[in-house]
Amino acid sequence: MRLPAPRVQRRFEDVVPERLQTPSRLPRARSGFASLLGVLLVAAAAALGAVPAGTRSRPAPLVIPPGARVLVIAPHPDDETIGAGGLILRLARRGAPVRIVFVTNGDGYPQAVAQDFHEQKPRDTDYLEFGELRRREAVAAARHLGLHRRDLVFLGFPDGGLAQLWRDHWSRTNPYTSPYTKEDSPPAPDGAEYDGQDLTSLVARELRTFRPTVVVIPHPYDAHLDHATASYFVIDALDALQAAHVLSEHVLVLTYLVHNPVWPSAGTDRDRLAPPSRQNIPDTLWTETDLAPAELAAKEGALGEYRSQLPMLGDLLRRFCRPNELYGRVKSGLLDRIAEVH
Repeated sequence: MRLPAPRVQRRFEDVVPERLQTPSRLPRARSGFASLLGVLLVAAAAALGAVPAGTRSRPAPLVIPPGARVLVIAPHPDDETIGAGGLILRLARRGAPVRIVFVTNGDGYPQAVAQDFHEQKPRDTDYLEFGELRRREAVAAARHLGLHRRDLVFLGFPDGGLAQLWRDHWSRTNPYTSPYTKEDSPPAPDGAEYDGQDLTSLVARELRTFRPTVVVIPHPYDAHLDHATASYFVIDALDALQAAHVLSEHVLVLTYLVHNPVWPSAGTDRDRLAPPSRQNIPDTLWTETDLAPAELAAKEGALGEYRSQLPMLGDLLRRFCRPNELYGRVKSGLLDRIAEVH
């Protein structure tokens, strides 16, 4: 997790190409995760009853299907714990397969690098070293959540650059160069470059090999561009694999929100985390799960391992240490529009 970009994008229309905002054709009609999710949204809304605009009701309880295999996507090390730390521990203790995929190493954070390394003008080597530090923090945090190093995947794509890959550096012939690390490819020796096609391929590889039944991703309306765009890459890859019948059409897609200008409000670890308003985050049906005291303690312990983030972001991290976690189910039309961009 990093601080949002200075210009805050609050709505989907602000962070995606114009072609996605006004698609030239209706989303293709096929059965799949989008169609299934639409049915679930309608059924859940009927069960909850109509809620007038501007009012809030208690979210429906989160239900994880039996025998779940859960893949969690984290734009940066710590996002997995902020969004889903309690749920991860619960699933791990039940013996459910859980894998976390970190899209970036979180190395493009100038203020934190300057503070940690006492360098007013960090060099590219400092950013690379900071990325390694954050990877080690992620491994330590995972132990609190019942996971091991083998349950973690680090893709090593550019922190602060995922939106550029989606918008301007999609092709393998036009890789992106990180302004921080000066790298144009991930550290893993798999031949990938910093481009949208390669990131989509690597995300698809993780989906194909792990074969999840539940995928937990950042919310597409997250104000941080790395978070929002990470969700686009996963939705794109998942849609293609389902269309090719590589993955089941019944994969459950859950989203978590981290960055928002007015949410979450401050509170104590005894105050429940309330969903954002529909005006603030539209197109979403929120569900929640209550955390047992041991699950909340493990989440707090995992966040405490991210020492590089605590001096500047400690208050934000603490706002997610509540007795519940929220997960959004996004409307099917939004998922279809994302999947149609590339």
